[in-house]
Formats: sequence, structure tokens, C-alpha cells
Amino acid sequence: MPENGKSGKVLYHLRTQGSGSEGIHVRGMVKAFRSLGYGVDFIWPLGEGDPTVRAGDNPYDRKRRKSAVELIIPFIPGLVFAFMEYCYNFWALRRFSAAIKNEKYDFIYERHFFFSWASGHVAKKYGIPLVVEVNEIAGFERVRGNHLSGLARRCEHSLFRNATVISVVSIFLKEKIVEQYPDIDGEKIHVIPNGVDEDFFTNPVDGARVREELGIEDKVVFGFIGFFLHVKTWHALEWFLPIFIEAAKGYDDVVLLLVGDGPGRENLEEIGRSMGFEDRMIFPGAVTNDKIGNYIDAMDVGVIPHTNEYRSPIKLFEYMAYGKPILAPSQEPVESVIGSIQDMYLFETKSAESLKNTVVAMITDRQNWPETGKRLKNLTISSFTYKKHGETILHLLKRKEI
Repeated sequence: MPENGKSGKVLYHLRTQGSGSEGIHVRGMVKAFRSLGYGVDFIWPLGEGDPTVRAGDNPYDRKRRKSAVELIIPFIPGLVFAFMEYCYNFWALRRFSAAIKNEKYDFIYERHFFFSWASGHVAKKYGIPLVVEVNEIAGFERVRGNHLSGLARRCEHSLFRNATVISVVSIFLKEKIVEQYPDIDGEKIHVIPNGVDEDFFTNPVDGARVREELGIEDKVVFGFIGFFLHVKTWHALEWFLPIFIEAAKGYDDVVLLLVGDGPGRENLEEIGRSMGFEDRMIFPGAVTNDKIGNYIDAMDVGVIPHTNEYRSPIKLFEYMAYGKPILAPSQEPVESVIGSIQDMYLFETKSAESLKNTVVAMITDRQNWPETGKRLKNLTISSFTYKKHGETILHLLKRKEI
């Protein structure tokens, strides 16, 4: 690691489109490393440029110009695509070799993806520290489905063996890695949840203007930001909406703001119509990432309808950064972050009765929302910015050098 103010260099490896929430995390960590004195180069299959420029972009935007690879991918059968994911490593090996030949890197940072092993091979061969950021492991639910899972696990096992630091977003993930790969040293696995960019605390926002434009100035606004998928288990909005509507119907000033777009939107609109709640469901459509803050600022409450036991929802930290109390399931990655501040606003995962009771309890407790939001914001500032996560990664690497 560089010392005495000298600059360093990171080789960042990802095999993602760099859009949506995953792109926001990529951008956050890249900005963190840059702010800490590191230059960042990329190995990225979609281009030679900087993938962080696509952070937060709507992957369902039909107007966005797509590469040939992006256009073809949806039509590739799952089994064939899985084999292509494995073969990608050979392309990556050539790119790694070329990069390392021309530049000295202090460490490699990889956003983990299924079938990856090339970065581990390179790290071992050239003696370069490797940090692997893990958001899921082989065998977990995928939007595309699972294929060649045995091969994926063998690749993952090799990668984790060669990693210097494994950064996971939840305790559940750490436990699963230790369980699935018992020979992996648990001491090199560290829980580092998602977070927010420090810009969240300095960029001006205008939620009042959004409320005025949407005609909800005098309403109590529960808000969700995300993509509306056909995969109903992902955000579980189809499950959440009928229960929320039933709980909120008796409170005429409560509305639901659903910010985003995607192929599942029509189903959500139909639920609102069928339950006579359509006038209290507001769909402003997809919003560019630089405007998201205005819409969160317009909310009274941030909503996370569903998350699983291993993911760390980025929207959790975005809501916190703007001082919003949060209606969310009591999964470990959520409860471990905000449970001590707002336990009564968390419901049992996929429990209709618990969700309904929590919505009612939350509405009747609205006088305490400002203080709760203030505490959540302060917690985010002190513990959950990407810069702090970057500092943690550098500290862990320096410990390995000792």
C-alpha cells in the first residue's frame, strides 16, 4: 500500500452492465478509492471507458443506446449463457496480463460474479493482493436462473482461496461462505454493508417541488424507488401492495409514491385499480440518478417491500441518508443496521398480518418520524459512506502486509 502521501493504483474488475443499483455501488467504491489517493483502471467487457458513468441508469430504458452484447444477451438460453460466463475468464486473463505488463497495481478489486476465477489466478501468479466484494454466491437465486451450479462453485472456491480480503454485505453471506467452503479462512471474510456517496449530504434537493408537481403537498407519502420486474419474488411489490392498501385505506391522506419503471409496472397499476386505490398510487416513471434525491426528499417514509437474508439494499442507506424512517422487513442485513433505532417499523418477512399491523402502527406514530429520521441520517454519516468502506478495505490490506 502506498505510504507518505504517495499515490497508488487499483485495477477494478467487473462483469456487469454498470447500470442500476449495482452501478451505484461500483461508482461509490471507485470514488472512494480515488478520494483516498488511488488511480483506478478497469477491466470491463462492455468497453474501454469508465463504467461508473452508467451508475443508476434504468436498464429497461428503451431509448438508451445498447451495445451489441447487451442486445443479444436476453435471447441466449440460460445454459449457453452460463457456459459463456465461464469462458469469459479466458478473455479476462488476456486483459489482466496486458494491464499488469503496463502498470504496477497495489491491489485488484473485483465485484464478484458467478463463474469468476481469472482474477484469483492472476493475483496468485503475480503476487498482487486481491479484494473480492461478494453480494451473492453460487446457488443463490438469480433473475436469469441457475445453470452449471457445480462449475460455478468450483470457480468461486478457487477465487476465494486466492483472495486476500473477502468483503461481504451481510453476516448471512459470511456464514454461508464458511459453510459452503470450510477450508476458506473465515478471518479474511469481513462484513461491509452497502452505503451511500458522501455527495448525498451536500447536494441540494427539493422534495417540496416534487410534491407540488405531483399534487401531494398535503399527503403522507410512503415511497419506493426501484425497478418493477416480472420476477415477483425480487421486490415482492405484488405481494406488498394489496396488504399495504388494505392497511392504509382508512387513512385518506396516505399515498404511495412508486418511482421507477420496468416490465412489471402494469401489474402494479392493475392491483391499484382493482382495490380502488389507483388515485393514491403515484407513478412518476423512471428518474435519472441525479434527480433521485428530490424524490426521496419528497417522501415521509421510505419503503422496502422485501429483501432476502443476504442482500444489503442500497435504497436502505439512501433513505437513511435523507433522514427518512423506513418500512422494511426484519431481515438480518436490515435489522443489524437500523433495528436499534426503529425496530417497531420492521415487519416479519412475507407476513401479511405483521406488515398490516406495522403499517398501521407506523402511521399512528408519525409524530416521531422526524427524530427517527435524524438518528438514521447521523448513523449513515458516521458509519455507512463508501469512503469509510474504502478506508476499511485499505486498513484490512495493510493488516495483511504486517
